[in-house]
Amino acid sequence: MRSRFIGGILILVFAAGLFGWTESPALAKTAKARYIIVASDTILSGMAKSLLPPARYSVLAILPPGQCPGHYDVKLSDIEKMQKADLVISFSRMPFLEKANSGGRARLALDTGGRNWMAPESYLFGLQRLAGELARRFPDDRDEIARREKGAVSRIRAEAQKQKARLDRAGIAGRALLASSLQQETLEWMGFSVAGVYGRPEALSAKDVARLIKIGRERQIAAVVDNLQSGPDAGKGLAEALGRPHVVLNNFPSSRGYLATLQDNVDAVITALEKK
Repeated sequence: MRSRFIGGILILVFAAGLFGWTESPALAKTAKARYIIVASDTILSGMAKSLLPPARYSVLAILPPGQCPGHYDVKLSDIEKMQKADLVISFSRMPFLEKANSGGRARLALDTGGRNWMAPESYLFGLQRLAGELARRFPDDRDEIARREKGAVSRIRAEAQKQKARLDRAGIAGRALLASSLQQETLEWMGFSVAGVYGRPEALSAKDVARLIKIGRERQIAAVVDNLQSGPDAGKGLAEALGRPHVVLNNFPSSRGYLATLQDNVDAVITALEKK
């Protein structure tokens, strides 16, 4: 009888492995375990680090901060990271992640809601969405996630107000710009009027250039602003043709973090436009 009982258990264990009847790694661990979280990029990895207690979670990013998601080639080390992860967090429809199989690990794909999460209000929108998802997946740390979310929101709002005040004191808000479409929301948050936008360098035709130069002259634009990740020189020719400053901003947090990168972006704009 005993041997028949043990044999039945072994059959069930074998079937569970064969048909994938296994609990999600993120849910199978005990409350004292250390989890590995892999994020697609530095926006999401920075958010996760700010929300999760560091004693219990290791957070890694796949995409280097200066790299364009559309041009990134997945490395073997990236696949290994994902295979070891308890949870893989990404934005929806990131092509480089589709090339890498997460090894059946738990996935969390976040829709941007049509926002650029580098702009402060959109960053807060994303932070709060991620906090809710993490609290649902890691209920043992729900209270700590909520506490850390509150602190992060406070810090971001304070820094955003500080940077807006700097822009106001510089007296440059309200000026018209030409810009990469990926920087439009951030520049509008800064208080600028984006008169015309363009996409990646490979999509910028001679007709587009002529149209943008015409807009730049008519609107007397103050600068041309590029996005580092999608092409730092995309608008350089436009700036030269119009005799205006060329500025390059980050669309992902640098290794110094989101708040430092926000300040760096504001610094770059103020430095370029105060000279005019």
